[in-house]
Amino acid sequence: MRHFVALGDSFTAGIGDPVDGVRLQSAHDWLAQWMQAANPGLRYVGLASRGLRAAEVRAQQLQRGLSLGPDFVSVIAGANDCLKGPFSAESVRAELSLMLGAFQSIGARIFTSTLPNFTLRLELPDPLRERVKRNLQTANDLIRDLARRYDAVFFDFWEHPLEYDRALWSEDGVHPNARGYLEIARQVAPVLERHGIKVGAPT
Repeated sequence: MRHFVALGDSFTAGIGDPVDGVRLQSAHDWLAQWMQAANPGLRYVGLASRGLRAAEVRAQQLQRGLSLGPDFVSVIAGANDCLKGPFSAESVRAELSLMLGAFQSIGARIFTSTLPNFTLRLELPDPLRERVKRNLQTANDLIRDLARRYDAVFFDFWEHPLEYDRALWSEDGVHPNARGYLEIARQVAPVLERHGIKVGAPT
């Protein structure tokens, strides 16, 4: 493996609360660090930026990502579509399909993930909570379908045990904190290994 590129929003960028004794960086940064230990010379570029909907991730990051010629790429998007509204499943599917298809066409291995259930932690009025949860479930169904279609390495975050440990989440209820990102990376690392992607021993 030569080049790992990550596209996405704040979750991939690593926005969150600090925790004493743990460096604040994204799960992707941790994984890249461990992958570099197992793959000397591996380059890593994180393109993710906070607050972006799927269409904005595609518009702002896809061409740059393709130009880097990665052989491994992470594409995770759609959370802001679900949270901010208006939500269009057709738009999220089209944007993700375009990105995954583009990277598949250059021979890159693809990693993607379902979205967390933010309603487990967010204080929302019941009608809004139900709408956001429906949006997330719909988005995750299409993400699972696209992961199969594009033969992506896949991690199912939806109501994962990590979601129920409040010590791993920032005060905003949306973003992991520094320890949360580290724990997510520790969970994802063996998934990558099972797909033949070498990851050094997590710290």
